[in-house]
Amino acid sequence: MDVLGLETLLQDIAPPFQQDFLSALVKEGFEITRGIPNLQLPQEIEDSIGWLADARFGDTWVRLHRVLAHAAVDGTLVDLSFGAGGS
Repeated sequence: MDVLGLETLLQDIAPPFQQDFLSALVKEGFEITRGIPNLQLPQEIEDSIGWLADARFGDTWVRLHRVLAHAAVDGTLVDLSFGAGGS
């Protein structure tokens, strides 16, 4: 099983968008953990926080969308934890 770690996902996101992205995840009921794997389907993440596309982060959202869409097609899960590994 392929896993996309949160740190890897965040490095592809512009710094001003990172905090909004993490806040949106928590607002939508996702838990950000430390050291404990928290595997999520990329499509569920995108479906839940898609309202960020209407925010001020147009190009950044498009890049995030592409990463999540590619992960979904490849069957890659997103690990919403810090320090739990993933690639």
